[in-house]
Amino acid sequence: MRTSLVLSLLFALIITISSCKDQLPLENITLMLMVGIDLDKENNLILYSSSPVFNKEAKEKNEVTQVKSINLKDGRNKLEGLVSALISAGKIQNVLISRRVLEHEDWFKMMDVFYRDPKGSETARVAAVEGSIEEVIRFAPLDKRRMSLHIAKLIDTAHMRNLVQMTTLFDLHRQMYEKGITPYLSNLRKNGDIEATGTLFLNKKGVYAYTINHTENQLLQMLQNEKNSSLTLTVKIPEEKGEAIFDTGAISFYVLKLKRDIKVTFEQNKFHFDIQFSMPIHLTEKSFDIDVRHEAPKLEAEINQQLEAMLTTMVKKMQKHEIDPIGLGLYARGYQFKAWEKVQDEWGHAFSEADVHVHVRTKIKNMGETI
Repeated sequence: MRTSLVLSLLFALIITISSCKDQLPLENITLMLMVGIDLDKENNLILYSSSPVFNKEAKEKNEVTQVKSINLKDGRNKLEGLVSALISAGKIQNVLISRRVLEHEDWFKMMDVFYRDPKGSETARVAAVEGSIEEVIRFAPLDKRRMSLHIAKLIDTAHMRNLVQMTTLFDLHRQMYEKGITPYLSNLRKNGDIEATGTLFLNKKGVYAYTINHTENQLLQMLQNEKNSSLTLTVKIPEEKGEAIFDTGAISFYVLKLKRDIKVTFEQNKFHFDIQFSMPIHLTEKSFDIDVRHEAPKLEAEINQQLEAMLTTMVKKMQKHEIDPIGLGLYARGYQFKAWEKVQDEWGHAFSEADVHVHVRTKIKNMGETI
């Protein structure tokens, strides 16, 4: 018993001593929280890093460093020669990539360093930036927290409110190598302030396709069946539009619950997808006169028609660009594997030729305080 007690005390002492040797004061660490990747006018790779400054003598509380490099690892080595403390990349919150980079093929290969470093974190958010990375990463408004933390919170909040899609390093790796889906990123823009403007789509080679706004992102989440909170949608009923400037025929509603069913068949040498939505809705605003209590079926039919048109338009645009951020390829593989196996390496093209039919069935559950 006494021997066991002595060994336990010695073991605890050894652990304490070894852990003390690994400790570093914060002022001796460059804690990299945000990384930016851009190209200059000559297509040279420019790497940016943003780190908080813990030294009490420093006037600036954030350190931004930029280098020109041939790849990210080379850039990391050059950054080491510019900062006065040891770089730690294990707490990166955001990886910002300019659209200039995303307009070229094979840019994803240089991201290899993020996945090979065992000390790295694959939970960092990956976002596309319209315009210059430098303008975003050096932006330091007095009414905001450190930009690295502000952007992380901005993306998280916008995603929870269904305004943008959020993609982490882990998600991006899966989207790039999974044949049944194409990648997408949160889209940011500096327009006075930093805005999360929507979602940016990439094709299977990682090349920029096009972007969608907040409203379209909610439709995307319906198609993906991945809404995070209640959707807030507005549709226009053409029959209800009047002559007055504010008589737009618009009606807004919440979607608290959403049920999506997908049926996949393969006929006449192409895939057929039948997507059906069933959802109770809560009216929040209407700009025209209608007795909702007695004419609910008519209003539901009109809403169904407009939503079906909006969702169909979105799907057709995806097919035109041969991208599938919905992940319908996963259903093609799951339910029609033999047909999928023949087109899996060219799924974007196969999806562009598929027949996709969208059906929406709404049910007004709450019409508000007034009829």
